[in-house]
Amino acid sequence: MECIRQNDDCAMEVLNKVGAVANTALAIATVGASQKLWQLSKGVTRAFDCANMMIGTMRSIIRYVRNIKTTDPQASTDKILNILYQSNNIVTDLPMAIYICMGWDLPRPLDVSGRVLTTMNWILLNAIGYKDDLVSSWSKFKAFLIGANFTEAANKINETEIGTLSDALKANSTCGYDLRVMTDRTWNTVNQLKADNPAISEDDLRLKMQDTQLVKYDIATATNNCMEQLIEESDEATAYKTREKIRTAFSGMIDQLVSTGKSNNGSSEDSNQFMYTALSKTLISIAVTGFDLTGITGLIAAYLQTICGPTNFMGEIDDGTDPMTLGLTTIEEAFENSTMSWTKKGDGQIIINFKSTDTEDVTVNIMSGGDKIDELDVKAGGTGQWTSNVTALAGKTLYLDRWRPGFLGLPGFGGGSLLFWVPHANEGGHLEVEANLNVS
Repeated sequence: MECIRQNDDCAMEVLNKVGAVANTALAIATVGASQKLWQLSKGVTRAFDCANMMIGTMRSIIRYVRNIKTTDPQASTDKILNILYQSNNIVTDLPMAIYICMGWDLPRPLDVSGRVLTTMNWILLNAIGYKDDLVSSWSKFKAFLIGANFTEAANKINETEIGTLSDALKANSTCGYDLRVMTDRTWNTVNQLKADNPAISEDDLRLKMQDTQLVKYDIATATNNCMEQLIEESDEATAYKTREKIRTAFSGMIDQLVSTGKSNNGSSEDSNQFMYTALSKTLISIAVTGFDLTGITGLIAAYLQTICGPTNFMGEIDDGTDPMTLGLTTIEEAFENSTMSWTKKGDGQIIINFKSTDTEDVTVNIMSGGDKIDELDVKAGGTGQWTSNVTALAGKTLYLDRWRPGFLGLPGFGGGSLLFWVPHANEGGHLEVEANLNVS
């Protein structure tokens, strides 16, 4: 679960901390990955870029309108617009697509006013009025693009791109588009936090990012929803690995967006824009078409070092009592046969019950993400309980290491350890661990 030498004596100095939005032990060669992605993304024309993004965006908006009408069949156009203007599809995704189609540079933070707002309103009225008919054929969609004043983009698309986009209009996959909009929302979230907190340090910004809906849930959900396509393109084992590579790429992008300074990629672009631009433009090539997702992520993977632990994009984890539900692992005998129970709906408590069959008094060190947060003394043959809450520990590993009198009565680590992941939980969560303390 974590890139540490679990159960190592004097292990504190080799415990890798969970660094805010970074993986437990993330090491990504962001410049190398960005440069390769950038080379690939150069082949994506703005016209194709625009059309692809608009197909995905309109599908998403039309689906949202359909859900509103299903819930409230009598909903007026004004009511639907009011609901739409409160959704991520409209707050972030649609304006970003409009900036792409207009060929404008993205402002920091995102500005939605004037011509952008007028265009947004026109697009939404068409989505409400025409629904799926807008994306039923290339000719109708091209007419829509021209009506939205994206004439240059609509007319510059070549025959090959038209064929690809026609296939895209018939495809069911939304994986590429969902990942693409996650890059936009990540970009916008970081820049909005910077705008709201001009003097914020990089470390504080990372902590704020860790606590956002985007990092805790949205990226996890989007990557989980790609699993069907990933399995179709490869197999289940490869699909899980690919999903982790995608999440790692998001971590690298967030790290660059948070960071300051210039990149050494040979351009004048800020380093905190480079990974975002490269990744987002590359994802456009698979957006809505479902084309070669594993090929793209395979390229990213060539520039990633091994990730031994879970990313911060684990998202919600379903209920379970199997140790692998939270990746519970034990080394050697001290905690052998320990059990756990997790529910994602609950009171938010984390309870660890210790039961000793040892002949010596022991001390259990409790570490969250590599930082020691507490310790508990347990008498020989006795019991003990340690409690905390999901809010405080979510998104990190929890590591238990036992201290026991050894040679000459001096305390030492040896004998065993226990490690597991504490997930986020929108509905509180509840975790109980029955930790055995055995003779060893």
